[in-house]
Amino acid sequence: MTPRQKSQMQTDPSIQPLSPEEALRRHQSGDRSHEVLKTLNQAAWEAFHAPWEPLVEALAMPEETPEQPQSEDGLNPLTNDMIGAWITQEGYTAFSHPTRGFLITYKFGMRSDRCVQLRLYVSGKDSDILVLNWGCDKRVPPDQFLRALRLCNWWNNEYRWPRAMVEQDYRYTDADDDPPPSKEEVEAREATHATRLVLDYQVCLPHGVHQKTLNGMIQSAIETSWTFWRRAHEDWGL
Repeated sequence: MTPRQKSQMQTDPSIQPLSPEEALRRHQSGDRSHEVLKTLNQAAWEAFHAPWEPLVEALAMPEETPEQPQSEDGLNPLTNDMIGAWITQEGYTAFSHPTRGFLITYKFGMRSDRCVQLRLYVSGKDSDILVLNWGCDKRVPPDQFLRALRLCNWWNNEYRWPRAMVEQDYRYTDADDDPPPSKEEVEAREATHATRLVLDYQVCLPHGVHQKTLNGMIQSAIETSWTFWRRAHEDWGL
């Protein structure tokens, strides 16, 4: 209340402060105006607190605002937006999906002899697991299946991440693939029993992560993945 309004209340008998009794009556009838609530708060304070304690205005709650997540030591909860920030920083073109994350398709590489796809997303019950999955367009024929297994065993023994696997995707059709395989591709898989090499990288970040640290983790995993694809082609003929 401004000094002018206070002066008007003192000189104009028609403008008087709201009494606690009137405020209580209006509150019981459903009135939740600022004037009513302020009068009731003031009356409650005077009834239950000593005169030397701070006035109720000094302890009034600020206006309600949406609660924002507070970072701890600069750490932020892992989100798809953070992955998107890395994609923007690197200048990639990626397909995005609200629940499936991001899909990046690389051009054909001579040294790797294949086109590689990378999927990045957040997983886990608490949405705190960073997941990177790699696949490619090059198939492993049935007579090279054991050789591909030996390649994966050698790689997983030499490198911690990403993990290498031979996926027998001809045994099932995953409608959740993004994009899903065509009917002709599914039939070709089942007819040839060809498999494929895949890579997987997962790390749990329950306490959050710095954007710069996340960028470094993703970039390091990608650089290591290219070593696998080149070795698969140049050293193992796969």
